[in-house]
Amino acid sequence: MASTDKTLSNLSAWISLAALAGLVVIPLFFTHQDASPAAPPPRAKPSPAVNAPAPLSPSASAQVPAAGPPKAEPGVIAPSPNTPAANAPTANAPGAPTAAAPSETWSDVEQVAGLRDCLRLLAPLALEVDLDTPMRHGQCGTPAPLLLRSVGEAEKVAFEPAPEMNCRLAAGVARWVETVLQPTAKEVLKSRIVKIIGASSYACRNIYNSPNLPLSEHATGNAVDVAGFVTADGHTITVKQGWGATERDIVAAKKKAVEVAAKAAKKGDAPDPPPAGRPEQPGEDAKKAVAKEKANLHRAGLKPVAEASAATLPPTTVVASTTTEATFLKRLHHGACSVFGTVLGPEANEAHRDHFHLDMKERKGAGICH
Repeated sequence: MASTDKTLSNLSAWISLAALAGLVVIPLFFTHQDASPAAPPPRAKPSPAVNAPAPLSPSASAQVPAAGPPKAEPGVIAPSPNTPAANAPTANAPGAPTAAAPSETWSDVEQVAGLRDCLRLLAPLALEVDLDTPMRHGQCGTPAPLLLRSVGEAEKVAFEPAPEMNCRLAAGVARWVETVLQPTAKEVLKSRIVKIIGASSYACRNIYNSPNLPLSEHATGNAVDVAGFVTADGHTITVKQGWGATERDIVAAKKKAVEVAAKAAKKGDAPDPPPAGRPEQPGEDAKKAVAKEKANLHRAGLKPVAEASAATLPPTTVVASTTTEATFLKRLHHGACSVFGTVLGPEANEAHRDHFHLDMKERKGAGICH
């Protein structure tokens, strides 16, 4: 936890930047605090410490009041550190012309613009956030980062751990929680959600940590991964356990069943014939499923990873789950597609079997929803 001195320094620097730009909406952000707003600081150049990237450390919470109804490896996914990894993306993609290395700091203009966007996006919403100092690591970072602690007032949804993100994503997450998550939980689970677990966010890396793939939306604080939810009556629902069989699993199981039947027929122990009607065509189904997945992943700038082997699946009929938990998760995923630019879940590929990836990437035409 950052010290009080650093917290005041961070907030003071943000206010100084806003004053430098002549922002008059600053009081909207702090009006409803317990203490009265302090007198506006003099129009002074912000401290150099604001521009220097610093390790992630939560600062004092700034509550953004609601001004009306606001118009997604096993286990919990841990948050990634702010510091760049050894394989962090470089300024130039392989084969690209050499260009000047990006600055390691954000200019005053960029910081003020980031703060202005935060005030515009978050002022109407009920959020609890921790402001952090601007961070930049090469192509990674954001000029106005924050930690999202909770969404809502009377029906607060806490985040554990608090994901670090930009303000545009925070506004999108708040909209999803208020308009999709809570209504769906009440209708399907008969209980509201009180906690979102396993959320990872900012990480300075390319997609899949590959130097040959584009910069990840996580690298600019524009993406969050969600692994599970906790209800008010104490139930925990995870994407990994609750989603059920994917289309890949169903196709693989059909293929395995056909292989087992063929082997049995050769031994003279043929199983009962299938019911009357059109026979299953696992080869055609598999081709269609693979083609569909490749098309969606290509649009998202992703690549398929190793899938579950059909040999590891039982040679029995596998169908999509229709449990209450599966219905809840699939409706959350579908509803997220109207809020975020990219939504990836268990049907996308094995890399997303245990979580939802949600980001606010702007795309030409329809977003990615898979």
